[in-house]
Amino acid sequence: MAMSGTEFLASLPPHASPARERAIVNAVRAGLYVMPRWWSLFSAAKGHALILYVMEDALRLGSPSDSVRVNVCARTAQQLADLFGCILPTTRICDLVWEQAVVRITPCLGGAGRDMSDTSRMAQHHAAVEAKVAGQEGLVETVGKNWVLSNLLATHPGKAANYGWFDPKAPSRSRPGGHGPYPLWQPLGLAHDQAHVDYSQILRLVHRTCVLDGEVRDIVDVMRDSTLASLVSDEGVLHVSRLPGVAPEAQVLA
Repeated sequence: MAMSGTEFLASLPPHASPARERAIVNAVRAGLYVMPRWWSLFSAAKGHALILYVMEDALRLGSPSDSVRVNVCARTAQQLADLFGCILPTTRICDLVWEQAVVRITPCLGGAGRDMSDTSRMAQHHAAVEAKVAGQEGLVETVGKNWVLSNLLATHPGKAANYGWFDPKAPSRSRPGGHGPYPLWQPLGLAHDQAHVDYSQILRLVHRTCVLDGEVRDIVDVMRDSTLASLVSDEGVLHVSRLPGVAPEAQVLA
């Protein structure tokens, strides 16, 4: 049965929990999401050109006329990526999104506290982002922090990597090691485990289908190729193409 984003939020537990994460995954399985718009993102390196496809905005649940950007833990993010036939972004891809965004907004920073993972904070963050986007269309950033892929995950079992919140006033810099050109609030970090969630952690996915030098390819193959990896990675060849330790989900969504 159809349900609006407002109704879906009201149906969720008030606090973060495995039950809330399951409800989000089940809602997506049931088709209670706004069909993502896939934005063509361009990357070039070592004489190669790549077109990859990213969600124009964060994943939204509900109906086209009433939807909400949901917060998810890294484990749920990976499960949803599997369902959509996607991967999580990398720091390089996040930087490309910021570079090529046609709608740029500053992050909606909220205070830290014991309630930062509550469903009410999810609703507040979504409303704040909506107010800044104000009906503008196209690739938009910054709409939240991203759960990302990194080789560091291979040596930090149970951890999740996050990155983002681009902002001209932020104190940190982009790229692993903080030597990049863009200021942001969240450099690549592994402070959280795979079950952590808070109001800032949205879900933006990258489709596995990409176009390399005019030929359709799987982006995972690009990540693993020593010649091509720099198109999508700041860490060289990426050996981690999905969050370790999360059981694979079969793709069921278009």
